[in-house]
Amino acid sequence: MFGGWSQLNENLQGDFSIFQQISALRRENRFLKVGLIFCLVLSAMPYLTGFQPTVIRASKIVTEKIEFVSDGEKVASIVVHPNKTGLVIQDKNAKGLVFLGTSVFGGAVSVYNCDGKTVASIGAFPDGGVIYVTSKDGKGLALIKALPDGGTISVQNKDGKELVSIGALWDWGTIHVRNKDGKELVSIGASLGGGEIYVWNKDEKCVIMLDTNRYGGEISVLTNDGKLVAQMRSDRDGGVIAVGDKKGRLIWSTP
Repeated sequence: MFGGWSQLNENLQGDFSIFQQISALRRENRFLKVGLIFCLVLSAMPYLTGFQPTVIRASKIVTEKIEFVSDGEKVASIVVHPNKTGLVIQDKNAKGLVFLGTSVFGGAVSVYNCDGKTVASIGAFPDGGVIYVTSKDGKGLALIKALPDGGTISVQNKDGKELVSIGALWDWGTIHVRNKDGKELVSIGASLGGGEIYVWNKDEKCVIMLDTNRYGGEISVLTNDGKLVAQMRSDRDGGVIAVGDKKGRLIWSTP
């Protein structure tokens, strides 16, 4: 009889102990929940009050657009180019200012005017680099380009016609000046053998030549028909001056 009562008492005490443990666990659970909510509120408080971190560190950022703001106003942004070939820096009105990306031969940089037209470009070329400047209408005005054995510079007028060109090869440099019709008027060259200057008339006939020879220098004057009418040069015995008529026939010389 008493043995049964003792067993019942032990069972009751065990159940009471379990109830106490469950109650303690519930209190701890509530405490943890309150503590977690408090920590979340504290961590979010700076952002809820308008706080902005001065430094953000990340090993990788994935985005399609970055905006730059000053005093709450957008001043510029960086977006992906529509062709997905690079990035475009835009002004506050979302107009493109600069393109940074790739081209067929490598990297490229382009600058846009206020109308969104490209006016300057820098890029990679098969033989090196290239710089290209255009008018607001898109017509070429200046070009600097690398060649296999040197470089070249070309300047065009507003109609896109080349007026001045400068080139350099491994042992030769040239400057060519043309009129608006593309006709060459002046040519200046230099090589290992010396220098030369040629002047043409409007019909592209050479009328003046300054050149070097094996003994020194030489200056020749020609008519519009290409007839030699005056020449001054050096030879093995000294200097020579020769004058011809309009048909190129010699009429006087010295010595």
